[in-house]
Amino acid sequence: MSGPKVVRIVTPEERQIIKTRWLTRLQHTIESLKKYAQKNGVLNDELIRGLEETLAHYQAISADDYEKIEREIPNQIKYLEAEKTKLVKKVTKEKTSTWNHYRQLKSTHGELQKLFQEKNIPFEAIDEPKLITKDVVQFGQQIDALYDQLKVALHQQGSLTPEQKEIQERLSAGASLLSVEAWSKDIPKELNRQQKFEQTLKELYVDDVSQDKIQEFLQKANELNQSDAHYTMQLDSLILEAATFHKEQLELRTVKQELSEALQQLKGLNQELTVIIKWESLLTSDNTENIEEATKKAKQLYEQLSETIIVETRRAAIKKALTKAGYEVNDSMETAWVENGRLVVKKAENSLYGVEFMSPKNLSRIQARVVADEDRSQERSQSLDKHQEEIWCDDFTEIREILESEDLSIRIEKAHAIGTIPIKEVKLDNRFFRQSQSIKKKKTL
Repeated sequence: MSGPKVVRIVTPEERQIIKTRWLTRLQHTIESLKKYAQKNGVLNDELIRGLEETLAHYQAISADDYEKIEREIPNQIKYLEAEKTKLVKKVTKEKTSTWNHYRQLKSTHGELQKLFQEKNIPFEAIDEPKLITKDVVQFGQQIDALYDQLKVALHQQGSLTPEQKEIQERLSAGASLLSVEAWSKDIPKELNRQQKFEQTLKELYVDDVSQDKIQEFLQKANELNQSDAHYTMQLDSLILEAATFHKEQLELRTVKQELSEALQQLKGLNQELTVIIKWESLLTSDNTENIEEATKKAKQLYEQLSETIIVETRRAAIKKALTKAGYEVNDSMETAWVENGRLVVKKAENSLYGVEFMSPKNLSRIQARVVADEDRSQERSQSLDKHQEEIWCDDFTEIREILESEDLSIRIEKAHAIGTIPIKEVKLDNRFFRQSQSIKKKKTL
């Protein structure tokens, strides 16, 4: 078939860029999963081995097999992202349980302290956990010991007030305890705000935001005086501060991940780019706006550089192949090709036919077809048109062989049979020149 056709021509440089681009994305996805798993204590040998084997498998695929890379790695990335989503759900469930247990212990601690103070019973102070995940078990053991001390000191249940009996029953049953102040029914709005504040802090904990910051918010809440006329407003302000900090931290984390991947892509081009060092320094910054701007510039630079490398090598290869096949491509024609994405070539100066190449500026897809001089329609016939397409069929075969000999991959994505599509008429001038002594073919267009 050598009617109009759409061809993709991939140079060795482009194949390597394709491989590096997708491997970088895959590696970034794997590192993100490993980092999350490690931070949350669920990174085991099996997961490490599976991720390493996955990366090694795709690293071993030759860049020449770029179509397999383009087909399989995106699907592998989607799979790993789905697996991370499952892992996040699992970790979130576990951390939510840990947080709820931690807050129950804190509440119990507060109530026990009040009982000790009311009965003037001396007790040893307990330091609240700074790292919830690691220290909450020990904190629970200390609370249990404090409760045992209180039971011994009180000697008998009859010495307890009704309120204290209720506390003891709830402690014995292991029920969740609210602070003593929250028992009063005349402060539902404050209780609702306290629950909202608790929820905000739990989200900070679940999303791996700084535990030091969580403790800071807790300390600020403890310093508030519930009898103060401005207590409600102060608590609302603290809730807003915590929620804003949470949102900003998640945004900062996201933009840093995007910048990191963009810089990895740039490094994959193996270009001398000093600006990368400048942009890398932003990964330790907390300025979201600057990071986003750098990411945007890094992505743009990557697109520009990779496209330049690909287009230049592809255009040079096509020009070389056309020249070897007997077609003339001069500087003015090449300039027009670059600017307009259209190249029309022919062999003889006064030829009735030529070949038109239409493509986007990056030459990602090339449409090739025989064209005829619109000013000489009377010289053509249906049989002559068909004959010229047959000639182009031979020439295309030769061009393809030339390109493949230069290690270029040729893929015909769409093709029409000879004679099925009318030959397009265009303006053909006579400024083409053929160096006949360098051409061995007798057929001419």
